[in-house]
Amino acid sequence: MEQKMFDLLHAYRKFKPHMLMVLIHLCYTFGYFMIEASFNHGMSPHVFVTYRYFVGGVVIFPFAYFFERNVRPKLTFALFLEIFVLSLLGVCLAVNMCFASMKYTSPTFVAAMLNTIASITFIIAVPLRFA
Repeated sequence: MEQKMFDLLHAYRKFKPHMLMVLIHLCYTFGYFMIEASFNHGMSPHVFVTYRYFVGGVVIFPFAYFFERNVRPKLTFALFLEIFVLSLLGVCLAVNMCFASMKYTSPTFVAAMLNTIASITFIIAVPLRFA
């Protein structure tokens, strides 16, 4: 009996990252179905993205202010412009396109396509000599 428990514990430790990865993807898929339901009830994807980033900013702001107060660099105009452009084009545009595509396809398709981002990025980077 003790040997069986030891084998089960060893298997759990060995496959814990895999189980967590599957759990995270299940949570993402559940979230996409919830988002799809809100879109079917009339919410605009662009409004949803705005609410999402507003709530995220409000939640993260106190932690960033108190824990990173003495570490962060001085906010110059060039740094502010760089952060603005990267957040606008890098994150906001991608999430807006993802949620807008959810209006035309299923959440399952969107969840599957998000897993191909890394490989498509590599395929684009090879001809541009970034990889």
